[in-house]
Amino acid sequence: MTNPLKKDIFKINNFDLVRLIAALLVASHHAFAHLRVEYGGFLVAIFRIFPGVPIFFFVSGFLISRSYENSSVIREYAQNRVLRIYPALIACTFVSILSVFLTGYFANINLNGFRIMTWIVGQISVVQFYNPDFMRGFGTGVLNGSLWTITVELQFYILVPIIYNIFGFTSKSNNRQNSILVILILFFMAINIVHIKLEDEFEHLFLYKLWGLSFSPWIYMFLVGMFFQKNFNRIYSILQDKFPLILFIYLSIAYCTKNYSGWTGWNNICPQLFCLLTLVIFSFAYSFPKLSDNLLRKNDVSYGLYIYHIPVINIFLYYGYVSDIKFVLLSLALTIVAAAISWVLIEKHAVKLKKHPLNPF
Repeated sequence: MTNPLKKDIFKINNFDLVRLIAALLVASHHAFAHLRVEYGGFLVAIFRIFPGVPIFFFVSGFLISRSYENSSVIREYAQNRVLRIYPALIACTFVSILSVFLTGYFANINLNGFRIMTWIVGQISVVQFYNPDFMRGFGTGVLNGSLWTITVELQFYILVPIIYNIFGFTSKSNNRQNSILVILILFFMAINIVHIKLEDEFEHLFLYKLWGLSFSPWIYMFLVGMFFQKNFNRIYSILQDKFPLILFIYLSIAYCTKNYSGWTGWNNICPQLFCLLTLVIFSFAYSFPKLSDNLLRKNDVSYGLYIYHIPVINIFLYYGYVSDIKFVLLSLALTIVAAAISWVLIEKHAVKLKKHPLNPF
């Protein structure tokens, strides 16, 4: 049975704002990097110790596990996930392909109808990481390179009901659930560490790349989010309204680890630093619980920001608009416009069709 305190305060949070910040961090980092604009040590530090993708995975674990508990009927659960991911993704895919077509790029290459259809189906299904050779000469060389995380996220969605049913999370005591979750987190943390350590030697191998597109190096981040959700009342009582203090502690430790311990950041953030980062995320979400609603008014453009920023960057690269900060800023502005349109015309209406909507990822 859901604890009354947990039920009353769970939904009042800043996770929409957290996702928006994470999406802006990812889009900004990619804009600077791909458009070849040098940026200073401060931005490097921000991108390094606040990596957007791990933040998304943690928040997703926190919210999706709760969503499954609220609607554990598989059909409803699957419908909710499809409505959140696919309407905007399908629209973005066709807009992205249309943008490439309008540049005239396709007129200069030999196209095979079967390969084009395979590519499109992959983009709008479960293999978003697939990219045909004929796209290598356009922009970043990939239609939308950020979509690899969609493939990983979809695996998380599939694994949630499997984990709940195999380990009996709906019937076991909270202590038993915690024990199982800790074991799973530590196991997949170890896999993540191995994956990171092997990167320099094997990063160009196909099997290693395929491993990085599986759930196994990343799911510990999702499971940590699930652990926070399962122990919400206890963690909330410790971290609520403590954001400035938690942030100061995290920044101090992150600085020391960068200079003295060699702990890594970015998407391959080391598990120790990631666990500290989750405290910052959770504390921010529940320190100013109405901040997100006051600023965003229930509008969530984070997903649109995430899926549209690379297609916009590709256009800038194709026309040679690089090496100037104004192009970075303009690309981000256009991405925000695209995200807003996606939210107003597609995502907002899709979310309304969900059963028991709860801060959807």
